[in-house]
Amino acid sequence: MKNIGKALLAACLVAAPLSIHAAPTYMSGRIVNISFAGDSIFIMLDTGLPDNCAGTPFGWMVIPSGAKAMQAFVVGLRLSGNVRDIPVAVYTSGRDNTGYCQISQIDPDD
Repeated sequence: MKNIGKALLAACLVAAPLSIHAAPTYMSGRIVNISFAGDSIFIMLDTGLPDNCAGTPFGWMVIPSGAKAMQAFVVGLRLSGNVRDIPVAVYTSGRDNTGYCQISQIDPDD
């Protein structure tokens, strides 16, 4: 019985770091703030930022102007009144030369 417990503990310790390594470039949560500037849309999640976004101004992540489908999705959520009700997974490519974290993909997380 002790060997089974040790094996389970070892398996948990080995598996735990794997999930940590998956989080540097994405974050799941709910959109709690939206802002529009120029051709870009900025969002904030209730869960914070992925690791590769550390230092982005005020916690904003940007959907670039060329990402029309993602922008339409976020605007649609906002206009429907469901923006805080739909969990999303946001994938990011890190900060660009403006200092803002760039969103490369958004998935409804339900």
